Amino acid sequence: MRNKTLSFTYNGMNLTFEISKEKICLLHFGLNERIKRIKASDRQFFRFVEAEYLGGNENKHRGLKLNDTSYGLSAKFVAYEENESDKGLSLTITTKNDVLEIESHFLIYKNAHAVSCYNIAKNISNKTVELLYVPSFFFQGVASSNNPGLSLYQASNSWHCEAQWSKFGLRSLGVFNGNDFTSMKRYCLNNTGTWSTKEHLPMIVLEDRRGKSATLVQIENNGSWHIEIGDFANYLYLAACGPEFYDNSWSKKLKKGETFRTTQATLSFGADFEESVQEITKARRAMRRECHDYESLPVIFNDYMHALWDTQTKEAILPLVDIASKVGCDEFCIDAGWFAKGSTWWNSVGEWKECEENFPNGGLKSVIDYIHSKGMKAGIWFEIEAVGLKSSLVDKAEDGWFFQIKGNNVVNNERLQLNFDNPEVYAHAMNVIDRAMKLYSLDYMKIDYNFDAGVGNDWNSDSLGDGLLKHNRAYIKWLNEVMDKYPSLTIENCGSGGCRMDYEILKYCPIQSTSDQTNYRKYPYLSANVLTACTPEQAAVWSYPVSDYEKTMPSDEVVIMNMCNAMLGRIHLASFINKLSDNQLELIKEGISFYKSIVDMKKESVPFFPKGTATFFDKEVSGGLTREKDGILGVWNTSGKPRTVKVKLSKYAIKEIEVGYPKNIDTDFVFDKESGVLQVNFKEGYGGRIFAFEKE
Repeated sequence: MRNKTLSFTYNGMNLTFEISKEKICLLHFGLNERIKRIKASDRQFFRFVEAEYLGGNENKHRGLKLNDTSYGLSAKFVAYEENESDKGLSLTITTKNDVLEIESHFLIYKNAHAVSCYNIAKNISNKTVELLYVPSFFFQGVASSNNPGLSLYQASNSWHCEAQWSKFGLRSLGVFNGNDFTSMKRYCLNNTGTWSTKEHLPMIVLEDRRGKSATLVQIENNGSWHIEIGDFANYLYLAACGPEFYDNSWSKKLKKGETFRTTQATLSFGADFEESVQEITKARRAMRRECHDYESLPVIFNDYMHALWDTQTKEAILPLVDIASKVGCDEFCIDAGWFAKGSTWWNSVGEWKECEENFPNGGLKSVIDYIHSKGMKAGIWFEIEAVGLKSSLVDKAEDGWFFQIKGNNVVNNERLQLNFDNPEVYAHAMNVIDRAMKLYSLDYMKIDYNFDAGVGNDWNSDSLGDGLLKHNRAYIKWLNEVMDKYPSLTIENCGSGGCRMDYEILKYCPIQSTSDQTNYRKYPYLSANVLTACTPEQAAVWSYPVSDYEKTMPSDEVVIMNMCNAMLGRIHLASFINKLSDNQLELIKEGISFYKSIVDMKKESVPFFPKGTATFFDKEVSGGLTREKDGILGVWNTSGKPRTVKVKLSKYAIKEIEVGYPKNIDTDFVFDKESGVLQVNFKEGYGGRIFAFEKE
């Protein structure tokens, strides 16, 4: 059989496969103009689908590396199919060995240099097969293993410290070819548990400085996931998957004829880190569920941060409703505490019934009605998966309602995790929403998640990781059923801020709480960075001009900085702004007005980072949004002293630039069009400005 080439070119992207002696390899995956030449002797290693199962012959020299698997070594080509849709070009490549048949699915997007990938594995043997690992995406040949120009970007992600990117030379991470064939070394990012982004964002960027190219991969799962890069046969491989056996305690039994679908991975491509982020932004817009919230990107007031915290009462809420309406907010969210007296809610959550003592004379419904009377939409906070140890639901629940290991409920910080894979739990959660919608006629729900349930659940499961993945998928199914049932409802996803900021959930939730950061002086380190994790129109950022931590009332510059912090994403206004002066309230109103004037631009824009992404303790920060002809730029002084911040913008072909916000406060700045340098002089130790610009 002569070698046969299958080449698929679409929207500047190219996937090139070669079939030889019933084997198929992937020679190129990426931008069309960067197809590389590969030695004939190396092509046999360029596999794109791997899988491991119990009883397979795992390659003895590879350690725990997820390449060169039983399936990868033995699978043969069966067929391919291509179809075009409104989203782009879909490809399906089918391979099989004596145990499994795997369909590898690729979607090349119409409006982004990006490809989404997943695999469906089917047991075609006569015995039950226990899967240990099936990747969402695998490519042996992503780069030459000894290229000194290769760098890897990864983002640490933690409570208050989301989306903090670092750059490493691959050699410094131990990934290189030292023995002319392979090594035992792999470099991994990995998450195990229900907080999907508690340590890292589920994405990396591999940048080739010499080749002027960058490849970004994100894995999409609301639980455990794994990304790995390693060297083999003079090339690097890149693997991305949901849970797997070696790192996440996952295995899955398939009876004859049964199938398993992997999580999805999406890759984007550009000339550098920034471009790859811009392309994944476009792809994220294409993959997500449509929602009415994306039309106007409403401004939300939330009564939690630096205001009521978790002590919501009717008496305390109503003045905040008045001021939120006055400054131009569109929605008002009542946060944690409406169901409990004082700050007693943490270990008592689960029933989701209002605390009558908090809402005399009409109950919570009267507060919701008052919000509506002010022309705003109304919402409340839930943490639907959590049940506190002191909740009455604990005694009512049947076996299998909560995550368990070997018959013992998993307890984390005085809480139990509901198992949505249990039909009774699924129905209970739906009943909670139905009751709330019937009682309160809600427009908005903030669904939070404030603990991690650990490695998984073995109730009615093949493994701990299997139990966790089944819950993850049942939760997504439930979320979509709620949205289908109540199409006018907007759901915000929160996980102690950004600890569950993954694109499995964000395909469906139109708003993501990006952080619980309580210090406005630190927020600039997040304001632009979080745009690498989600689209600008989904990225909710707090603005709290009045801080509990300050003994004096804020200056005008504090108010301005808080508004600037949220301007690149979605404004979540908070704090006791009713204590501010009339002039300062005008600054907030102006900020909201400017925000609403850039909604259309924001929905079409991509992020850019003139100084690179921010890092905690930087003395100055900049980041912005850009589209074909215009955009905005945020500039911050975070040094604690008066400072001149210079931002080089020559790369972005900016023709004219002016202050966008605040217009009526003096801003000392100079833009040199010839050099492309913007100079902003801050007279106070902390401050921010938003600039609007037009491009050539």
